[in-house]
Amino acid sequence: MLSDKYNQNLVKSKCVKIDNFLTQGENQKILESVIKLEAYFEKSLTSLSDNDSDFRKSMVLHLAPISKTRISQRIKLVLPQVLAKLGHQEFPITQIEAQVTAHNHGHYYQTHNDNGIPEVAKREITYVYYFYQQPQKFYGGELVIYDEKIDNNYYKQANSFKKIAPKNNSIIFFLSRYWHEVLPVNCPSKNFVDSRFTINGWIWKS
Repeated sequence: MLSDKYNQNLVKSKCVKIDNFLTQGENQKILESVIKLEAYFEKSLTSLSDNDSDFRKSMVLHLAPISKTRISQRIKLVLPQVLAKLGHQEFPITQIEAQVTAHNHGHYYQTHNDNGIPEVAKREITYVYYFYQQPQKFYGGELVIYDEKIDNNYYKQANSFKKIAPKNNSIIFFLSRYWHEVLPVNCPSKNFVDSRFTINGWIWKS
């Protein structure tokens, strides 16, 4: 009986994956640009746990031009189809936020959602674009997106999930309210150039 009730309250998470999101030339140009800017990467922080150094380990680049010029317009083009596949209504966009993240050896991001505090409550859709050196020099770093359960009219993290391996030049879209995490990355060389790179960000609803 408890199992039946749990299943009735379970909401399966949805995501949309698009392979070959950019041209090979665009993908390579982004990678080359990011590698040259290694010195500008900063330690990742999160507003939910700035004082918890074990919650998130990665490096972030906040220089917007790399992210927005090649990604934002492409996202706007595919967004209607993405929202349809997610079963989500179209909405007016106020901004497409972006950052570049590098996960190297031992880096990860524990379970969190992207719009759980008032400052970021208008984040509606999260996206993650993967790019890295070929052949791939790391393993691990899968994105885990959890299903939801409805408890007292609130969405909460369920135990079931889907696991998505990082694939070069692919992009993933999902609802920002979903709980998700990045599993630990193993990069034997520990060289920055061999990192799991992403342009990740959020589409804000007005």
